[in-house]
Amino acid sequence: GGGKGGGSWGADGGGKGAGRTERPYKPQGDKPDGCVEIFCGNLPWTINEEKIAKFFSGAGATVTSTRWLNDKETGEFKGIGFVGFDSTGDVDKAVGLGGEQLDGRPIRIDYAGQKKEKGGGGGGGAWGKKW
Repeated sequence: GGGKGGGSWGADGGGKGAGRTERPYKPQGDKPDGCVEIFCGNLPWTINEEKIAKFFSGAGATVTSTRWLNDKETGEFKGIGFVGFDSTGDVDKAVGLGGEQLDGRPIRIDYAGQKKEKGGGGGGGAWGKKW
């Protein structure tokens, strides 16, 4: 038998469900209507607009804006940011690069567009989870 066995190493005791699974590199939810911006995580410290534009242009997507997120206290780059594109079609191409390496790090991609038009509606999906 055995199943997916051998989980005894590094078991942190009573984690909730599959606590140690790899974070998915591609979006888990549906693309919001009119979404032209994505969230990028696991970015290398060396990232800049030119590098990210070149990365996504490889998939045929045109980057129009970038916002890097820094720690409010220390000002250090947190390895995450938002990238805006020309069209929702470009977003479709861009998310296909989730898990591809940029400067040696597999990039995590998710949709950034929260639906602003319709108020309320079941909480913010992935945004509610602490990574």
